[in-house]
Amino acid sequence: MLQDLPIWLAHFRSQAAHPRLVPTTLDDTLTGRELRLIAQSIATFQLGASSPGTQLRAAVRHHCGSQDGHACIEIFDLLIAEEQRHASLLGGFMQDHDIPRRERAFTDQAFRALRRLGELEARLRILATAQIIGIVYYRALEGVTDCRRLRILCRTIAADASAHVAFESQLLLQMQGRRHGITKLLDGAREQCVFVAAALVVFATHRRVLKSAGYGPALFLRDCRSQYAFYLKWPAALRRLSPHGT
Repeated sequence: MLQDLPIWLAHFRSQAAHPRLVPTTLDDTLTGRELRLIAQSIATFQLGASSPGTQLRAAVRHHCGSQDGHACIEIFDLLIAEEQRHASLLGGFMQDHDIPRRERAFTDQAFRALRRLGELEARLRILATAQIIGIVYYRALEGVTDCRRLRILCRTIAADASAHVAFESQLLLQMQGRRHGITKLLDGAREQCVFVAAALVVFATHRRVLKSAGYGPALFLRDCRSQYAFYLKWPAALRRLSPHGT
């Protein structure tokens, strides 16, 4: 298990005890143009964040054992709870602005289906992929609205997601380090293909928001891949990034 596991456990416990808050006194004005632009897109992301994480929890419990395993299980329970808190914050914003919730969305169904495949490593990689792309999306969403509440909400979710991906990538890099030669090369190529495909699907689904933020498909893919490279292709000296360095 990770040498930094106690640090991560302390981080997620602290986050649970003192979650980032969106002040209720912030300006909450959303223009009609902004509402039309973001409504369907934000509802799709809210649906994705509301996942109960059942399959991931099961994979973590199956993979982890010993005292370190119990710490890892607790971390994932706290991480999933934080994701659900994001869904609640988005849901509250949507309710206040009469944005209907979505029951189904293609991107959400696709990511959930992929997370059911394979062992813990495969599920972690899909989760990290979704969160990395989400970080770029929320930064774009922040840039297309003057609504102060929504802008702070985007920053809050992106900041929490950055810590999630930092933890997940440490686990993935450790797992990846056990492979060598052609196996590692082929796995890396497959992972890159899946990541690129996921980013392009997200762009197609949320293109109105992303184009309004100045993104075309090539630029969006570049920024997503830049985030991926930072987290999952660190130089050896940076692979021990702590929660306080995110």
